[in-house]
Amino acid sequence: MKIWFDADNAPHVLVMKPLAEELTLQGHQVKFTARDRANTCQLLDLYGFDYVKVGGPYGKSTLSKAVGTFRRAFQLRKAMKHWKADVSFGHGSRSLPIASKMLNVPSITMYDYEWVNPSIFNRFCSKILLPEAITRERCIEAGIDVDKVVFFPGYKENLYLNGIEPDPSIAQELGLKPDKTKVLLRPPATTAHYHNPESEGILKALLEKLLCDPDIQIVWIPRTADQIELVKGDHKAQVIIPTRVYPGPQLILAMDMVIGGGGTMTREAAILGVPSVSFFRGTGGSVDAKLEAEDLLTSLACSRDVEALVFRSGMPAIRKDDSSNILDLVIKTIIRR
Repeated sequence: MKIWFDADNAPHVLVMKPLAEELTLQGHQVKFTARDRANTCQLLDLYGFDYVKVGGPYGKSTLSKAVGTFRRAFQLRKAMKHWKADVSFGHGSRSLPIASKMLNVPSITMYDYEWVNPSIFNRFCSKILLPEAITRERCIEAGIDVDKVVFFPGYKENLYLNGIEPDPSIAQELGLKPDKTKVLLRPPATTAHYHNPESEGILKALLEKLLCDPDIQIVWIPRTADQIELVKGDHKAQVIIPTRVYPGPQLILAMDMVIGGGGTMTREAAILGVPSVSFFRGTGGSVDAKLEAEDLLTSLACSRDVEALVFRSGMPAIRKDDSSNILDLVIKTIIRR
C-alpha cells in the first residue's frame, strides 16, 4: 500500500513517526507532505524523513484560515496526484481530507481536542481516531460524527513517549545548571481559533513572577516570532531561547517544570512525570480533564492562581501502558481503509 502522511503542525511529526516506521517495516510505501510552520519541517529533517513542502502560515483571521485551508488543499492535490496514494493520514490537518477527496483517496484523521470544528472531518474523512477520554456523549455534544469515530486507549503521546531517555547533551548545549530551577515556558497559540485572551493575562503574571527570580532558568519556546519580544530585556532570571530544534520529549526531560498555554508539550510533560502546568483558557478538553483527575496536570484558571504556584522538580516516570495497543489499532485502521 501507499500511505500519505500530512504533517500540518510540529507535534504531528512525533505522532506519525512510529506509524511511518512500522508501516515501512511491514513493506508499505510512505510519503510525507508538510506545512512549513512551527518547526514542522525542521522536525522532519531531524528524524530523517523525506517530504514535500506544501503551504505555510495562514494568518490570524477566520477568513485567512479558510482561504489558506482550501488553497493548500489544491496545492496538496497538485503535489500528490501522480503518487496515487491508497490512503491518507493526518492529525487534524483540514487541507488533507479535502485534497484526498479530490483525488478519491480515503482519508483518516486523528486528534485529541474535541472542540475543534469537526465539519471538514465529518464530511471528508472515512475514520476519525479519538482517545477514549473523549466519550461518545461528548462527541455528540461537540458535533463529531460518532459513526466515523474509532476510539483508542490512553493518550496519543503514548505512541512515542515509551522508551524515551534523557539526552544530557541538551542541558549542556542550553547551559542548564543543576543548582537552578529549570522551567520550560510555552506561550499560548494566539493565532488558533480557540484562543482565549485570558491566557495572555496569565502569561503576563507568570513572567512577572519568573523573571524576577535569580534561581530560575526559563527555556522560552515561542510559537511566533513576535513572542520573543515578551522576554527581551534585563532580568534576574536567565532566559534561554533555543537556537535549534530539539526533540520535545528529551527537552522536557531536561526540565524541572513545564508551563504552557495548552497543547502537546504540557501533556507530554504530564505523561513523562515532569510537573506540568497549563494556562489554556479555551473550552476545556476531556484529555486535559483526565490528566488533571490523575493528578498529572495542574491548570491555572486566572492570574491570581500564579501566586500560589510552587516551582518544583519531579522524577520522570514514563507511563508504559497502552502504546502497543494504540499503535496496532491505528495501523489496522489505516490498512483496512
